[in-house]
Amino acid sequence: MSFVDTLGGLVKSVGGFLQSNNTGSQLAKTALYGFALRKIQQSILKEQEEKARRDDPGATITVDPDTNNAVPIVYGDAYTSGQITDVYMEQNNKTMWVCVTLSEKTGNLINGTSSEFRFKEVYYNGLRLRFNSTGNVVSLAYDDVGNSTDKFAGLIEVYPFVDGSTNPANIYTEATGSTANAYDLFPSWTSTDAMSGLVFALIKITYNKENRVTQIGDFKFKLSNTMKQPGDVLNDYMTNTRYGAGIPAAEINQ
Repeated sequence: MSFVDTLGGLVKSVGGFLQSNNTGSQLAKTALYGFALRKIQQSILKEQEEKARRDDPGATITVDPDTNNAVPIVYGDAYTSGQITDVYMEQNNKTMWVCVTLSEKTGNLINGTSSEFRFKEVYYNGLRLRFNSTGNVVSLAYDDVGNSTDKFAGLIEVYPFVDGSTNPANIYTEATGSTANAYDLFPSWTSTDAMSGLVFALIKITYNKENRVTQIGDFKFKLSNTMKQPGDVLNDYMTNTRYGAGIPAAEINQ
């Protein structure tokens, strides 16, 4: 039985009173018709809302480029959100890929050994993420006191890279990780998207209104760089020709 059927029964139950022409009858008719109109409007609105939930097309998010954004440089241990450098929305409007560039890849220490980066921890909206056996797909998220939730499970994937698209890295807390090239993961990339000399992460986000995964959110990464001694840091920044001062090494007394 629909709401309109119920309304029809209500009208019939009033009977002859509504058929008379006295003032009370007219007021009753006006009140009843107003009541009926309000109920029909509420019924239509409710049906529209239910249909929107059934046919939820996902989210469309526009990210405007900012040419003034600079790529950070991480020395030692640091928490960084990096810079969003590419976004791709798949045709279903429910799956988004995001590239977050976190740091320039630093050079060698003064002793000649290469500096090394590690992805220590990943956070989403203030919650620390843990991953399933793949090492990349979120299984749990923890708050500061150790409470956990699985509401992001399977909805967020994180793929770290160090020094370019062909150098996938594991998240430090996970035993395994992806071995795929970045341009084989990010839908719009090709082998020309090399990301040379950069530390970055690809993030896959699946829209889920119920679990409030409806936007990119606030991702933060704890990175660790073996280049942390003051002398190594100063030497790297002074001599690097890409992000530093570009001073010839011969002019620096190491």
